[in-house]
Amino acid sequence: MITPKSVAVWVVQILLALLFALQGIIKLTSAPVWVARFKAWGYPDHFYLAVGLGELVGAILLFIPRLARFGALILMTVMIGAAATHVLHRERQVITTVILMALLAIVLYVRRQTAIAPVGT
Repeated sequence: MITPKSVAVWVVQILLALLFALQGIIKLTSAPVWVARFKAWGYPDHFYLAVGLGELVGAILLFIPRLARFGALILMTVMIGAAATHVLHRERQVITTVILMALLAIVLYVRRQTAIAPVGT
């Protein structure tokens, strides 16, 4: 049965997935702006590729209801690192990061019962 709640969750998941997929692809193509930012933050060379891969995988998993929770967990992990980076460097993007983490937390909560159940249950 389609409810307003399920439609709202799907809208949030799709928008998050598109946002993170786009950001992941941009990082995976070694966009000069991201290379420079990661270098300025003091991260190892090519670390942006690991972050981009995490973003892309998390985004893809958001499209699969039984795996959406895992996608949200991957993206929350990336966002925790992003929030810490923005706080350490006194950047205002921390506000956007916290909002994205809140939206991912909603997906985690709503999708808690659609996650893959352990074997034997």
